[in-house]
Amino acid sequence: MESTASAGNGEETSKQKKNSGLFKVSPYMVIPSRVGGFSLYLKQDDNFVLYAEKGELFTDAHKERLGKLDVDHLYVKTEDYAGYATYVQDNILDLLDDETIPVRERARAWNDATVSLAREAFTKNLPKSLDRRRFKKIQALIHNSLKFFSRDDALKELSRFIKDGSELFHHGIGTMVLTIIVLSSFVKNDPDLLVAVGIGAMLHDIGKLELPESLFTRRWDNLSQAEQGMIKSHPALGVGICSSLPLPQETLQCILFHHEREDGSGYPSGAVGKLLPSYVKVLALCNEYDNLTRHESGRKILTPFEALTRIKSMRNAHDEDMLKRLIAVLSKAEIA
Repeated sequence: MESTASAGNGEETSKQKKNSGLFKVSPYMVIPSRVGGFSLYLKQDDNFVLYAEKGELFTDAHKERLGKLDVDHLYVKTEDYAGYATYVQDNILDLLDDETIPVRERARAWNDATVSLAREAFTKNLPKSLDRRRFKKIQALIHNSLKFFSRDDALKELSRFIKDGSELFHHGIGTMVLTIIVLSSFVKNDPDLLVAVGIGAMLHDIGKLELPESLFTRRWDNLSQAEQGMIKSHPALGVGICSSLPLPQETLQCILFHHEREDGSGYPSGAVGKLLPSYVKVLALCNEYDNLTRHESGRKILTPFEALTRIKSMRNAHDEDMLKRLIAVLSKAEIA
């Protein structure tokens, strides 16, 4: 592909004004032998210069040229976001496995792909927002992420992107990453289980979409018994939303039991620790941690240390061994 812009021919290209509805993407996202369903722009002074037309084939020469230009960022129009997100999702395995790409840039690409999929799954106004097609994409993305998650530096880099955002899907993503990494500390050579639990972790709160949003903006103490009962119904509602999908039993258990506690004080069943699978215990713990460290209306965000201290103060609510594993994972990632 011959680029429509290079270092010396910017005058031959179209230009956009600054802040004209473009978002930054990494130049590492240009993968030779792939076609982008989006146009790419370079920033020159205060203007954006068209670099590659939508639908053009990326080549090695194209990527080398970007390297010579020492480009920090490319730009894509917001109207092309869906095409960019699909491109990253379709190529995520190649991106994550490419050791020539800095780990931080791979983490950024993973976050772009995952946010796009999760946002769609948690959108109320789409008909059948969590349909089989989206489910299969989520399943494939998590499977293709396992090797990357096993890196010692993966969580440190991923945490730069997944720690922010207050919507349900942001919480689902953060909980999923942490759950898989903690679970991987003692589950070896069982990718099917890791994927099944990862899906359950991402979707664990999807039942909240069936309830009034106002319930989740008020303090628990200010809710009536009936309203508290409605909130406690969200795990079962989540299983109902997913009933048409080919979900493994482990995924369903994650969605249904993510609020159970080691001492039997949880819901919906009040099961004690010996009755709960280990992967459910990991999810319940990581869910608690992510909730405490993520912004929610009317509640102070806790630091990782404060969150862990709060969890420890809950006495027998969480499995002690799983808590030690979570602390070890966070410590290794230098998250404090």
